[in-house]
Amino acid sequence: MTEETYRLNCFVENKPGVLARIVGLISGRGYNIQTLNVGPTEDGTVSRMRIDVLGTERVVNQIILQLRNCVNVIEVTSRRR
Repeated sequence: MTEETYRLNCFVENKPGVLARIVGLISGRGYNIQTLNVGPTEDGTVSRMRIDVLGTERVVNQIILQLRNCVNVIEVTSRRR
């Protein structure tokens, strides 16, 4: 399998430490974040994160499963770039 860039779109609770937890989850498992953007949504209690990662489909699916297990993560979707 070849590595491709995937964009992960995450909706997370807007609380202190959430960004650090998510970045730590991804980088702590040896995956590299290519780009990371975080911004507010219309709902002030929710932030949107766009994370581009390089990996195989299997690796990205594992990252998604791990993100969905985080308490502060509301929703995660992905697509190939």
